[in-house]
Amino acid sequence: MKNSPLAPAYCFVLASLLWSFGANLVYFFLNFHLEALGYGRQAIGLAQALLLLVGVVFALPLAYLIPRLGYLRSLHLAFLLAVLGGLLLGLGVWVFPGLTAYGLAGTLLQGAAAPLMARLVPPERRVALFSLQAALTTASGFVSTLLAGFLSEWVGARWVLLFSLPFFLLAVPLVLGLPEGEGRAPRLRGRFGVWLRLLLPQVVIGFGAGLVIPFLNLFLKEKFGLTYGTTGAIFALSALATGLAMALQPLLVGRLGKLGAIVFVQALSLPFLAALAWAPWLPVVTFALLVRGALMNAAGPVYAALVMDYLPEEERPGFFLVEGGLWSLLFALASALSGVVQEALGLRAFDYLFGLTLLLYALGIALWPWAFGRLRHAYLGSQAQDPPVLKP
Repeated sequence: MKNSPLAPAYCFVLASLLWSFGANLVYFFLNFHLEALGYGRQAIGLAQALLLLVGVVFALPLAYLIPRLGYLRSLHLAFLLAVLGGLLLGLGVWVFPGLTAYGLAGTLLQGAAAPLMARLVPPERRVALFSLQAALTTASGFVSTLLAGFLSEWVGARWVLLFSLPFFLLAVPLVLGLPEGEGRAPRLRGRFGVWLRLLLPQVVIGFGAGLVIPFLNLFLKEKFGLTYGTTGAIFALSALATGLAMALQPLLVGRLGKLGAIVFVQALSLPFLAALAWAPWLPVVTFALLVRGALMNAAGPVYAALVMDYLPEEERPGFFLVEGGLWSLLFALASALSGVVQEALGLRAFDYLFGLTLLLYALGIALWPWAFGRLRHAYLGSQAQDPPVLKP
């Protein structure tokens, strides 16, 4: 293991697992925590929006800072900010500054993690590594979400977020010995068309997701009168199913290619989204939640690996930050809009919100072949100094 070229990659995957364990506690229980602090539904929607808008504001500055600061130092700063933000949130003091710090930590991680992973393994191993990392970090939500549900019954929803802090701290030693990676500032002149095609399907889907995904726990709890523990158990199973689907993605990529795998799993998720929205029986809704989340999110690591095929290294941190920023902007706007609609219509609002989400998901999925098909054709016919195109 010591002499294995994959050892640093495994250290990073383990650090990601610990980070995600804490992050899943925050993600799943933030809405309930804010409710316990006395915030209304509209304020919760604005809090979700702020958490994501931080990524929008800092995307371009960090696109130039991270290559100079280095991927590892960027990760260290992300861990520090996550602990600070989690502490403020968990104690219920300076909640919105705490959300800002926590959101900035996630933005740093988003800009540094994928380019660092791409350096740790050769190109032909990227899909396997990205899928393993995504599968384990997502499946960790099974344990952390169950834990959140049980902790809420034990210590109350008011204090659950504090239990995320030890996991952020435990991840730090695992990344201390990784090889540093510093890049050059991106040169983006003439790259607008390429980036637009790489981004458009993802951000359309992001707006649709923002309308309902941050509120699924509240939706299920209100519609079926569930306890915190039961809601936590359902979302824990969803994380486990998503992690399993991500682990199987390399097999699907081998048969359909990267682009085909993305379109296949996301299109297959749409009927289950409809069942989640409108089925009146909890077992059906639970099954739909598990399958929809597994299929829709399984494409994430394949998308990250596919993007690497079209971008030189100096563009990668900036791209993932801009992609995350745009996705977060639309996700945040949709979350804020959703909070207003829910405040006005109550549970009935979800009928309209799910319908719009379904339409936007279908549009985003239809854009994948248009975006990447044209890019592949352009690169195959070009003699430019872009990286060679692998099978998409």
